[in-house]
Amino acid sequence: MNTVAGTSDGMTFEELTSIYSVELRSNALSGVRKDLYPAMMALFKEQVARCDALASRDPDSIMFDGAVSRKKNIQKYMKMVTELRMKKIADMAVRSAMGATNNPVQLLTIEERRFHDGTMEAAAMHWTIVDKRTRAVVPDITAAAAPREPSAEEVGMPEEEPADEPVSETGPELPQEALTEEAHTDDTVIIRVLEDLPRFSGPDRDYDLRKEDVVRMPAVMAHALVNRDKAEIIEITL
Repeated sequence: MNTVAGTSDGMTFEELTSIYSVELRSNALSGVRKDLYPAMMALFKEQVARCDALASRDPDSIMFDGAVSRKKNIQKYMKMVTELRMKKIADMAVRSAMGATNNPVQLLTIEERRFHDGTMEAAAMHWTIVDKRTRAVVPDITAAAAPREPSAEEVGMPEEEPADEPVSETGPELPQEALTEEAHTDDTVIIRVLEDLPRFSGPDRDYDLRKEDVVRMPAVMAHALVNRDKAEIIEITL
């Protein structure tokens, strides 16, 4: 029987177990009959009817026991085939959401195509969390010797004054390389500010911090402040 294109012949138990064996042995999705799921359900219902008929005649017979055992095996293999193919199709959908164009969607049944497309849509939406994340704008005070106006790409702050002069507009001396770091929205820490700081910009808000303030901010910015003794990290324990 052509199990890839056949859509009219009834499925047998041997065909079902053969499909399971093929799916189990390979990481790739195999070609199956396009009516796979209706055919599996028809095979199961046919076996249920056979069990009912045997039960009405002689529920204590060996034939009835064998029919019940076959019914349980059909149901077991149906679920195992479905699970194996679902996992492969889910992986295919994730790859599609991330831009893959060579996935063998022609091997999917109608039911599987609905599952693939729905999973791909959800995966594509989830992928935008990291594919379109905001780049952190960290204050740069290391390149200029005098105050300057901020550019469109970064926010400038005056260079730090000598320690023996009054502190008025001094700010945290943050490393130049921090400008290229990306701030993850879920990669944050809580810090306690050790001295007054001038206002500066973060990836999604401005910071106007004073001594003893406690604030949560992106880790890349927090560690830049901690490394220059402008703040300390607060560990939260339950």
